[in-house]
Amino acid sequence: MNLFDQHAPERLATVLFATDFSTASENAGHYAAAFAQYFGAKLVVAHGFYLDQAALEAETFRELASRQRSSLKKELDEVIRDLAGGGGTTESVLVEEDPRRAIAELARQLRPSLIVLGTHGGGVVERFVLGSTAEGILRHSHEPVLTVGPKVPLLHTHSDKTPLRIRRILLATNNTAGAAVVTALAVTLASAFSATLDVLNVVHPKSVENTLEAPHNLYGKHEEAEAMLPPDARKAAEIRTFVSVGQPRTEILKHIHEREIELLVLGLSADSQMEMQGHLSGAFPIIAEATCPVLTLTAATQ
Repeated sequence: MNLFDQHAPERLATVLFATDFSTASENAGHYAAAFAQYFGAKLVVAHGFYLDQAALEAETFRELASRQRSSLKKELDEVIRDLAGGGGTTESVLVEEDPRRAIAELARQLRPSLIVLGTHGGGVVERFVLGSTAEGILRHSHEPVLTVGPKVPLLHTHSDKTPLRIRRILLATNNTAGAAVVTALAVTLASAFSATLDVLNVVHPKSVENTLEAPHNLYGKHEEAEAMLPPDARKAAEIRTFVSVGQPRTEILKHIHEREIELLVLGLSADSQMEMQGHLSGAFPIIAEATCPVLTLTAATQ
């Protein structure tokens, strides 16, 4: 049963953490372990890889695990030992395939409630571009994905006495019909963490015809945001609605900073560009720049 299909975090069964053993993956691993611990879920740590030519020949002719495979297995075991402090069930999986597709394929087999991955956010020139592996997983996965970017503070999860705490969640929405499922998810998570939920509707400047009409238009956007909330949503969590005029990336990142947001929830369309529905385009730059983890849910998941 998929957690986000049912909007019931207490049913979260499996967290799939995709690692490439990089520094960018370390913090994501801590978040994966923390989510698994918080909801009592199984943690599966996976790594996708290609055998190099020497390893391929060694395994073909000697019918033994190559040094490369053994080395990767050892690294994976070390990650498991580092993340097993939460006390839940943890296992590892090596997948011999392009990592961008390996994790998506593994997700189809395991049907995890959540995929967690890290990203370095690209280089200096491409600072608004995700790492190719993370980007590939987002493009090919139909599961909910929690991405931990390079600007997210380090999370320590070694102590059972310090469970995961998320006090402020931001849902960036455009109030379309497809956003209803994402909204329900955000409300449920806010309830599960006893967190405040901010619902932000970013209005493109062109949508506001002139300064005289702006107040009326923005009030209408507040009403639309309120209308998207599930019945009894305010009984489940403390919810505040916001409307801002500007570019989505700028306004969302500004809200994260000003309101000290600890989890961003975004709804994504399933097109080839992986753009957020409507005016909320360009999810990748937001993920790369956000100072909190970003939970994305695609139209296919909805």
